[in-house]
Order: sequence, then C-alpha cells, then structure tokens
Amino acid sequence: MQSIRLAASAAMMVLLLGLSALLFGPSFAMPTAGASIGLGRGALPQFCVVMASALSVIIFVRDLIAFRRSGSITGPAGLGASADPRRVIILGCMSLVLLVAFVFAWQWLSFLPAAVGFVLVTSLLLLPREGRGPRAVALVLATSVVFALGVWALFVYVLQVPLR
Repeated sequence: MQSIRLAASAAMMVLLLGLSALLFGPSFAMPTAGASIGLGRGALPQFCVVMASALSVIIFVRDLIAFRRSGSITGPAGLGASADPRRVIILGCMSLVLLVAFVFAWQWLSFLPAAVGFVLVTSLLLLPREGRGPRAVALVLATSVVFALGVWALFVYVLQVPLR
C-alpha cells in the first residue's frame, strides 16, 4: 500500500507540474502589479501556478524521503482502511472526465452554467449514497450556484478577468 501511495504522490506531482506548465504562459502574460494598475489581474493566477508547482514538488520529496527512511509514508493518506480501492479509482477517473466535460461545456455555454453543472455533478458523485436525500440534494444545488457565482464574481469584478 505504501508503494502505491508513493506512486500516487509522484503522479499528483507530475499532473500538477503539467497543469502549471500549461497555465504558465497565459498566467504570466497578464499584468501582475504596478504603480498605475495596483495589484493586477495576473497576480492570483501567477501565485497559484508557482505555489502548485512548488508545493507538489515539496510534498513528493517529503514522501520520498519518508519512504526511503522507514518504508512508509506517515500522515493522512486520504484513503481509510475501509475504503474500497475500486471506488477510489472510479471516482478519480470520473472526476477527470467531469473536468474535461466542464472545459467543453464552458466553451459551448458559458462559465456560469458549466461551473454550476460541474460542481453539482461532482458534489453529488462524492456524496455518500445514504446521504442523498432531497434536503442534501437541495443544499448541494444551492452551494453549487453560490460557489459558481462567487468564483465568477471574483474573476470578473475583482481580478478583472472576463469569463465567457
């Protein structure tokens, strides 16, 4: 199990570094800060790209050192002893599929409906089967709408990055 955890740590680092490399150009093309513009719209994306890259490498190196020292990685694994590995893999793959669907839906619709749909479906997917009552679904729907509106408002009004 520990070698799987180390492989997962390496895979996550590679995924985050790949996404950071993909987003590096557009993020650093935006203005960051200056006397005339103050804190520019590129500050947050640039910070996220740099921090995701740095933290993913730091976490992997920490896990690698722990694995080499004791043969195990300590700390929360995010996967309890009672978790079904097949369900974890299925949920992970479905999350990636939903993310790709979100990107395509964003181009066809616009950000808001695509984001609401993505957050809603992902939340319902992660919601335990026994917790899927009408009240929980209504709460997930409301949270999805509020979250998508908040992200949209943050980008459009605070960061001045238009989201089509």
